[in-house]
Amino acid sequence: MFKRGYRQRLEADLVKWVADGVISGDAAQSIRNARFGEEGASRLPAIFAMLGALMLAASVSAFVAANWQEIPRLVRLVGILALIAACFPIALQLGRRAMPWGDDAAVTFATLCFGAGVALVGQMYHLPGDWPAGAVLVAIGAVSAAALTGKSGPLVIAFAAMTAWSCGRFDDAQWREIHWPFFLLFVPAFALALGRENRLVAHTAVLALSVWLATLMWTPANRLVDGGIAIAIAYMAIGLLALDRDWPAEFRALLPWGAWAFGVLLCFEIEFVLERSTIVAHAFDARVGLAWGVAAMALAALAVLARDRDKGRLMIIAACAIGLAIPLMLVGGSALPSRMLVPIAVLVSAVTLIAGGLLVGLRTLVVVGYAVFGVSILLLLWRTVGTLLGQSLFFLVAGVVLLGLAFGARRLAGWSRRMDRSSSAGAA
Repeated sequence: MFKRGYRQRLEADLVKWVADGVISGDAAQSIRNARFGEEGASRLPAIFAMLGALMLAASVSAFVAANWQEIPRLVRLVGILALIAACFPIALQLGRRAMPWGDDAAVTFATLCFGAGVALVGQMYHLPGDWPAGAVLVAIGAVSAAALTGKSGPLVIAFAAMTAWSCGRFDDAQWREIHWPFFLLFVPAFALALGRENRLVAHTAVLALSVWLATLMWTPANRLVDGGIAIAIAYMAIGLLALDRDWPAEFRALLPWGAWAFGVLLCFEIEFVLERSTIVAHAFDARVGLAWGVAAMALAALAVLARDRDKGRLMIIAACAIGLAIPLMLVGGSALPSRMLVPIAVLVSAVTLIAGGLLVGLRTLVVVGYAVFGVSILLLLWRTVGTLLGQSLFFLVAGVVLLGLAFGARRLAGWSRRMDRSSSAGAA
């Protein structure tokens, strides 16, 4: 489960168990401390310290951008280096005083100053305006700072810089190239991020990898959507397996990104297949095929390796499998079957995702399923129903279907509660 949602449910269970006399108040507090440590402390100092570091770094960047001719080059360069060097003793002192939010902010500020120093050197000596090269230098410095200090702030900067480097290396004629050097920095940065349980670092790492994969599938649009669905399904399967196996946060963070990408791309599939001016037959090339194979293996691994083989997890796998079959529906064939099958497959996948999310208690999957269902209905209404009478009939049928879904969800939720009570009674 997501850490916040899991904590909320555990807290509610502990309150209920103490009220029912199942455990004592001291035992409940011991469980809180064992599972979450001192996490209950306010995060405001860390947030304000990081914002302050960003503001100070912005002031240094503005100083660099000002390009004051009155200050000699050497003085400006020595000033930036002195500022960077001063941050590390400050971080050491803050760490010794048990203020981890302070030393992380100091190291982050030093990393940002290093980036400003790279820009300053390029400005002073009129180096070519190759900003991707500057981005890779910042990424190398940030990874080095994270490795030397063990702080999370430099890793966020590193992932952002290497993403800028990977994207900036391409012009319009080079998007077909695969930027393999990206992994020379991503792999060590990802290895440093493992085990930190820092959600910002985890989501930044996933976002950096996702942008690189998007450049891999960028053109044509059909490849981006078809391959993106497969990648999103692989994300979801790995994220669910990570939740089941309690893997590091970097793997668990794949689930929300994959779920939202899956929902958005399903809606694009409906839009593409209903757009009469586009070619219905999609190109199932090597990159899409590789993504499809990875997604299929991830789903198989989830089905085989997951310790909890409940019905909710199987329904999520079914929803992903239906989504994975949509690109196959668009390979060749006539337009009419595709325009009928794809919307049906998307709606069935959305409903199955809602049911699976309800059964396993993952609210993100439920929200994504409802969003896909609603947007799909609107797209179908916009593209296929033209007259007022047709719209009236459409809303009538859609309303009946939604009421049926609501009744089915109610029965499903009741069945899930009964199963939980019976399992609890059996354990007791």
